[in-house]
Amino acid sequence: MSSSDMNWAISLFYLSYSIFEIPGTLLLRFLGPTRYLSLSLILWGGITVGMAFVKNSQQLLIVRFLLGMVQSGFFTGTVIYFSLWYCKKEQIMRIVILFGTVFAAGVLDGILAYGTRHMKDIGGLKNWRWLFLLEGLPIIPLGVMTYLFLGSIPDTVQWLDNCEKQLLTNLLREDAGLANSEPTSSTRLSWRQVRYVFIDWRIYLYVMIAVGDLAVHKCLTTYLPELAKPMSDFKEVHLMTIPLDFVACICCLLAGYSSSCRNEHSFHLAFCLSIALLGFILMITLYDQGNVALYVSTCIAYCGAFSAFPLLLSWLTNNVGGHTKRALAVGFLVGMGQMGGALAPLVYPDDDEPVYRRGHIICGGIIAISLIITFILRNCLQLENDRRIYLSPDKYKQEAAIIEPCDWHPDIRYVL
Repeated sequence: MSSSDMNWAISLFYLSYSIFEIPGTLLLRFLGPTRYLSLSLILWGGITVGMAFVKNSQQLLIVRFLLGMVQSGFFTGTVIYFSLWYCKKEQIMRIVILFGTVFAAGVLDGILAYGTRHMKDIGGLKNWRWLFLLEGLPIIPLGVMTYLFLGSIPDTVQWLDNCEKQLLTNLLREDAGLANSEPTSSTRLSWRQVRYVFIDWRIYLYVMIAVGDLAVHKCLTTYLPELAKPMSDFKEVHLMTIPLDFVACICCLLAGYSSSCRNEHSFHLAFCLSIALLGFILMITLYDQGNVALYVSTCIAYCGAFSAFPLLLSWLTNNVGGHTKRALAVGFLVGMGQMGGALAPLVYPDDDEPVYRRGHIICGGIIAISLIITFILRNCLQLENDRRIYLSPDKYKQEAAIIEPCDWHPDIRYVL
């Protein structure tokens, strides 16, 4: 298989992810989180197993496109599920822990990739086929368990008594306040709130930050083994990625814990993006200073870029009100962010190896733009909070009378 085919396989996955993210989020509202997440897992596992039996590049491209489609709503669905069970301040650490599992998966994936290199022709299968089988098979029973044991909302579970259900429901309703107003309790999808997502300019600022951070995130995830080649013998490349995932997981948890304790997002996000920018500057300037300097620089960029996204996502979920609007806003942010992954082969082309200096410059510039937009968004939210404090009585009544105001209600204050 040519490098061009591999680049197309990478791009098609992220393109499919982006295309089906918003439709998947709408489907989530119709099916409910439990059924949607379980179905997504079962299909995810089945298609991953199917990748073990592709015979040519055309089949690989089709399977990669399908894999992006079924994975598209899973992360968004999990984040929305958290919002149904936890108060806003409590969601921060849960999202960070969820994202931390990505690093744990990266560690396991590195170990599996290294181990399967030695599984030559076992059972008549090539080692790369075993990698997909070992990754995909456990996901299918996990999807079945999700359907059987994961309750959708507090009112539907059997392991809470009526008093506990009512207490949790009241806490969540009080925490949301007027932001989660819906036309009727039985309505799963509000088309008015769908429209709100695409006319709220603040959401576009969140999306712009996400596109920048996730573009770098996907570039590093996809090409990390390639970036590690100059630092190690080829056979040890996958092992070289394990410490990076481990350190990034620790940094992600620490940043999330600090943000959760202080209920502050913007400065924490800006700090993580600054660390990522520093890492890329070091990667650009120290590329000829030896393997240790290059490896440490990569680790700094990796930790900063990866720690930023869960903080951004929790910032969004804390500030966007309305069940439908929040769900679609998260899907819109994650879906648009995946477009960066589709451009990864252009950022790190084969003719730029092994230094990839041009790619590092592009990623550093993207992170710098995201950092600037972060401060712009914080300032805009602060100005809006101040404006709502000093509204005239007539203006207050006018804005409060909006149908399904979500986070636009004048009593709502944005978290900074």
